[in-house]
Amino acid sequence: YTTTNDDVVQSDTELLLAVAKFLESLPGLPNPSSANNENNDIDGRSKPSRLINTQLVSATQEFMSRIFEELDYRNEAANCKKFADLYSRKSGTSKDVSVVVPEVYLNWCTENVLVMEWIDGTKLTDVSAFENSDESSGAQSDATLAKDSVEENLALVKVAIDSTLSQLLVTGILHADPHAGNLLKIRLDDGTVTLGYLDFGLLSTIPMKVRDALVCSVALQVFSRDVDAVSSLFGELQLIPQYILDDDSERLALAEALEITFGNSLKYLDSSDPNFNDTTTIPELKFDKLLDSLSRLVPRFQFDLPPYFINNARALSTLEGIARSLDPTFNVLTIMYPYALNRLLRNPSQSPVVERTLQQLIRSEVDGRVDRKKMKRLLRDSATISGLPKRRVVWDIMKEREGRKLVMDILKEEVSYAIKGSSRTSAGDRQNSPKGNKRKWYYLEL
Repeated sequence: YTTTNDDVVQSDTELLLAVAKFLESLPGLPNPSSANNENNDIDGRSKPSRLINTQLVSATQEFMSRIFEELDYRNEAANCKKFADLYSRKSGTSKDVSVVVPEVYLNWCTENVLVMEWIDGTKLTDVSAFENSDESSGAQSDATLAKDSVEENLALVKVAIDSTLSQLLVTGILHADPHAGNLLKIRLDDGTVTLGYLDFGLLSTIPMKVRDALVCSVALQVFSRDVDAVSSLFGELQLIPQYILDDDSERLALAEALEITFGNSLKYLDSSDPNFNDTTTIPELKFDKLLDSLSRLVPRFQFDLPPYFINNARALSTLEGIARSLDPTFNVLTIMYPYALNRLLRNPSQSPVVERTLQQLIRSEVDGRVDRKKMKRLLRDSATISGLPKRRVVWDIMKEREGRKLVMDILKEEVSYAIKGSSRTSAGDRQNSPKGNKRKWYYLEL
């Protein structure tokens, strides 16, 4: 009898499941604050809690099932075709992502054999060929080539992150393992370079509800630093049981924990810094610290991390690591924030969560009316960071049904307010009031 890869993985699975079951069985200390939650019996007595609330057995089963999937090359062939149908330069339907995807020859593929197109390219981290040249071979010229290569590679890493964010937030079909060996710099016949993907063993599918909550979380934290609002979205992100969020004391504890977490992982520009301006300051994200801090909250708040969440975090963390190896000042949030704003303003999924979040961002906390300063800042952020003129940003908003609804609602509100104001102001005062005229034309100026 010959031991196969399936046999080895099956043995590993049984061993890991045994460890997971043992860890889940360890009892924890009673939680006094859980008097009203689902961990109680009908008579109010606390049920025995677990030391580790994470669903380790389910997570292990999910993880190992993916390993088994990767052992069957027919799954990878199907994934490759699915990815190509969306994102390939040749035939992809995505408007945002256009990359090189190898053609797979399905008729030749079996459980143990994968036949696909050969692609010539180099790793995005591969610039050593120039850096190791000595002076006798033209070091100055090679140094210039190395610099150009680094700039090309960094540009492609940014394309890869753009691509990953589009996969994550727009289509929901994500290449879950974009490490340096799976991303290629491909030089085309015209001399330009483009991005190529390899290895399609793992594709993640992200539910629309989770995608919308991710957009809202990024916008709320960067634009308004509203940790409490971000914590309320953890239910939409399917990370925390709803009864935890419904418990006022637990939700307060979560907000306080997230405040510390974001304080450790997000570095904001000080207002005294000469680079500070009216545009929203995008903090520097320390991704490793963010993941480490969130992992420490898992047992306390009964986090249930879906496999796609872990895959998404790993994908972005990997890409950020590649980018930082080429440019230590790289900040992934400078790419994530414009994506979030664009989707927030357009709301193509017509999500009530996105609509509610946008209203939170643009309205005054005092009277509930549209805050002109917030609205102007939101548009300015979207235009400045994306590099597009404000007219183009507004036009993109108007192309979506929800975007048109947003603009019409604002205009109706302003007209209604102007009519009510005019009934209390004389015609002469209105004509002589520069402030009134400025308000009248304000939204056209935007």
